[in-house]
Amino acid sequence: MDQVAPKAATVQPMHDYDAEYRRLKITGHRGWSGRAQKRNLARMTDTLDRLEREFLPSPPARILALGCGNGVSWSLLMAGKGYEVHGVGISETAIVWATEQFAERGLSGAFREGNVCEMPFIPDASFDIVMDGSCLHCLIGCDRTRCLQEVHRTLRSDGVFVVSTMCGLPKSDEAKARFDPVNGQLLQDGCAYRTLKPLRILVAS
Repeated sequence: MDQVAPKAATVQPMHDYDAEYRRLKITGHRGWSGRAQKRNLARMTDTLDRLEREFLPSPPARILALGCGNGVSWSLLMAGKGYEVHGVGISETAIVWATEQFAERGLSGAFREGNVCEMPFIPDASFDIVMDGSCLHCLIGCDRTRCLQEVHRTLRSDGVFVVSTMCGLPKSDEAKARFDPVNGQLLQDGCAYRTLKPLRILVAS
């Protein structure tokens, strides 16, 4: 008898990112990572320095930050280096917050509320760099495909796509117990919650 691959899990409804950003702002956190934000920024700074040396076009190249959040991550670091930063995120609270944070620091950035899977407000081939702000692993199935299609459409032919995402097998026993290895997805309450593709598949995408 032929074996049938397990059916993909039901996709979990979209997380309420706006409610989470409201909570973070009210409680005085700097960004999505909460207390770990400062440590994460230091790590991102080291990574960005290497990317700039080896791969990225020089400022003032135009960058599109996918899932930009409140701007205190890749967007902030790249604006500080002189890049022209544009960001798209699904949370209205985060977008307003990003605009405020850039204004407080005297940085220039354009942030817009929107769905990274569908960005008709962005012209074709208009960015030198597209930066995944750790949102690609939050997209499941066709949403992930649609996002990658938008990356291809908005990126210039000689542009660079930088991905910051979960990948490979989960490490903790708790996460392993919730991992669907056939579809490469973490499950939460029986629903697909995160996509964890092997690095070779990420590169091929």
